[in-house]
Amino acid sequence: MQMTTRPGELGKEAPRVSIVLPLYNSSNALTSALSELDRQSYVDREIILVDDGSTDSTWERATTLSSGRGDVLVVRTNHGGPSHARNEGLARARGEIIFFSESDCVYDPAYLQRAVDALDSRPDAAAVCLTGAPLITRRTLATSCIDIENKVQHRLLDEGKIEPFYAWVFRRIALVKLGGFDDRLFQGEDRDLFRRLKNANYSVALVPGVNWRHVRDQTLSQLADKWFTRGRTRLLYLIKHRRLMEMAKSLLPFWGTVLGLILLVWLPLLGAGILALIAALFVGRTIEMARISWPDVERKRTFLEYPLFILVRNFSTALGYSLAVVTILKRRIQGKEVGWENL
Repeated sequence: MQMTTRPGELGKEAPRVSIVLPLYNSSNALTSALSELDRQSYVDREIILVDDGSTDSTWERATTLSSGRGDVLVVRTNHGGPSHARNEGLARARGEIIFFSESDCVYDPAYLQRAVDALDSRPDAAAVCLTGAPLITRRTLATSCIDIENKVQHRLLDEGKIEPFYAWVFRRIALVKLGGFDDRLFQGEDRDLFRRLKNANYSVALVPGVNWRHVRDQTLSQLADKWFTRGRTRLLYLIKHRRLMEMAKSLLPFWGTVLGLILLVWLPLLGAGILALIAALFVGRTIEMARISWPDVERKRTFLEYPLFILVRNFSTALGYSLAVVTILKRRIQGKEVGWENL
């Protein structure tokens, strides 16, 4: 199923920027998401809303909101995941610059203008990384720790100690050459595209500061559920790029803790030693984060809470990875295909 509506006459002359907004059961968020894009000061753009086979009223809502607008195109496809939806939008985009927006982000009104200016000043760049921050609506252990990690990323990027590792604004010509997003990935699809971009020796421009804010879960229990799902669906990306060490960072502490607890019964000294080593790793991570971000963090007590945060994240993600590994092995033994929809 593929449907396309043009509520208004899209201008004959192609805009410079095409904004692609994938949607799945996003009826409640669509109004604010479209308003965010309308707030952009850069106006030489079109908006492509891609309904990824929603089962709610997203399609009806999208066609209603775009009625009479010549700058909005509404597309509907069978449910194939975010990568598929973005590729559908890319196939219909007319702009030379593509911005993949998200319905749960709040963008600075100058976001697009800054992106275009960065690409204009860097003809060698195929993409631009505009840094952002979490949208914190209430102060909790989870949001405080997320804020710390965001500040560390910003500081390391600003100091040139790490390179940009994501982008949502690209030159169309580069996306076409790379083949767009990998439809087989449900998690890590943005990292996958970025890695392929860098492997093809494309440059990436950087716009520092807070250019957007991402709506994040506000409690540790909500995040734990999301981390579990992310681990379960992200494994395909890690396997594709052979990033086994990234998986091991979660799996080793998790299964090491399980082993340590078991050994406490029969070999208490060895079990206690394993648990102490894992605890030291978490504390060491906290000390390193504090060393980098101490001047930028007002609530110093958060550093005492941070080990619990990374403990829950690592263990939730490791559970997801473990389930995915078992599922993949089982399906391959049965001779069945493995994809994000059956993990």
